[in-house]
Amino acid sequence: MGFWNYCPDCGKRLKPNEKKCSSCGAETIFLDDEDNYFFTPPIHNIGFFDLKIDFSPYINTDTDFKYDICECGYLNNIDNEFCPFCGVKRIDKGISRFIKKFVKPKFNMDDIEVNTDIICECGAVNSEDSEFCEMCGRYLHEEAKSDDAYANFNLEYKNPIFCICGEENSEDSQYCDNCGIPLNGYHNIDEIKILCVCSVLNDSTSDFCVECGNNLNEEISEIICVCGTRNPLSARFCSSCQKRLNPERIIKSKIVCSCGKIMDFNSEFCPNCGKNVKKIIKRKKSFSKTIKSVRNVWNGV
Repeated sequence: MGFWNYCPDCGKRLKPNEKKCSSCGAETIFLDDEDNYFFTPPIHNIGFFDLKIDFSPYINTDTDFKYDICECGYLNNIDNEFCPFCGVKRIDKGISRFIKKFVKPKFNMDDIEVNTDIICECGAVNSEDSEFCEMCGRYLHEEAKSDDAYANFNLEYKNPIFCICGEENSEDSQYCDNCGIPLNGYHNIDEIKILCVCSVLNDSTSDFCVECGNNLNEEISEIICVCGTRNPLSARFCSSCQKRLNPERIIKSKIVCSCGKIMDFNSEFCPNCGKNVKKIIKRKKSFSKTIKSVRNVWNGV
């Protein structure tokens, strides 16, 4: 199954679990097991932007899927007006789009021009005058590799929000610019949840995260590296890439109100709906402990 960040019909940003586009009403691919989905090779990670390749052998679908490749590397249905991955408005229209329906790009070694482009370790193709990789941000010039250890210190915004993928976002960002994870709010959810630093939503009565095991009864803070690795606050260097860590790149556990608003862990009231979240969580935990005690007594524990 593919994953859509944007509506391919109108370009509207799609929220998590949105079955239909709120702008044009187009159906999304969310949890509809009866539809035919196509496999999208991760060509945006292997640097094949400038190569003409026929990926049809890798597409398993019951329909005659006609495609072309967006500038972000995502494999699009040729009829998409907007790319569902990056939201860019598609350029090819009219006669050019009609031709592309019947002429798929073929890989030919003669089409590859020898140039001075720099291929990063992640596989992305960069121009000769690029200092950093446009895909992963790695420093491209060998003579200055030592500076890459300080990549965590190049902050772009004054009061940034750091996503669990390591991306820096402005404080008014609704979604992460890199991975699309909500930074400000979800759709309405059934009840108040605790959002762990690993991005997993847990029940408000849970004591530990079901994914990483972190204690959910207290605010957890970690330092996030540009590579996406979470490190303890006491760490000075990333445990994965060994880059020096910037103590300002902090991610913390949060509380998500039932209205979808993401709040600081120690918030007492929801700024969106006014609900007293701390009181509700405390009451639910007390009720949960009572139920457990009664169950233990009943079972003779």
